[in-house]
Amino acid sequence: MKPFFKRVFLFVFILLGLTAGSFYLVVIHFSKNPFSKPYKTIFLGDSRIQYLYYNKQNLAYNSETFQFSFYKLKALNQDNHVDTLYLGCSHHSFSNYFDGYTQNEEEILPRYFVVSPHKLQILREYHFLNLHFLIKKQFEMAFNAISGNKNFIPGGFESPYNRVVDFKKLEKRIKQQFFEGKKVRGFSRMQDQYFDSITGYCKQNKIALILINSPVHPFYKKNIPQKYLDYYLQKMQQFTVLDLSDLFTKNDEFMPDGDHISWKAHPKSTHYINVKRHEFSKSSQ
Repeated sequence: MKPFFKRVFLFVFILLGLTAGSFYLVVIHFSKNPFSKPYKTIFLGDSRIQYLYYNKQNLAYNSETFQFSFYKLKALNQDNHVDTLYLGCSHHSFSNYFDGYTQNEEEILPRYFVVSPHKLQILREYHFLNLHFLIKKQFEMAFNAISGNKNFIPGGFESPYNRVVDFKKLEKRIKQQFFEGKKVRGFSRMQDQYFDSITGYCKQNKIALILINSPVHPFYKKNIPQKYLDYYLQKMQQFTVLDLSDLFTKNDEFMPDGDHISWKAHPKSTHYINVKRHEFSKSSQ
């Protein structure tokens, strides 16, 4: 039996060594430039922005917090190419419900490892029961980036579903983002901190910043707690905001949660944003 165990041990040792070595090479290579090309104008944010705007400059990704938007912005601007940032920033953006996405969620490492300055910290906090997921996703993204000249960091426009609002799911979404039981959720210190980091970085690097308050169903907007309405108004006072929260009102213009626009609405929102981009461009000349 001893030779058998020796062979098993040797196999496992070699496999782990190759995995660790390959992962290290991936990190070293893509930390230098995780994006396939420079961008002058970029769109960052969570899935609301990802569904909102059909354009190659849309680099938003689902459940993205301000922390990782900040890391992506710095990686994109490492050669000072970025001159305009459109950032998704709505009432829900300051809710502490976002904190779960920055505290040991299973996809944090594959998504953002190469752009985070806290690589070892993220590695220490990672659920290693998900190691198979980590290896699969990390190398899948590396292969796609190398073979297809794509960005290593995932993101970009995603076509939304062709569905209509389901009011039970809409109410559930409102409770998820703004309530803990019957109590209104607190604000996220981390979201607030990294929002300030993004705005400060843009000011320091002379990057024009335009915030996008994305469309929501009228029932959703009506049920945003006053506490969040007031806080958002206070935070936005010194910034340019493209307020699209009332852009759509029909049930078939939203997916079931009322939090994301539907397939029917995204061509309209893309056209609307293109018009506004042209207006912003003319006004800055």
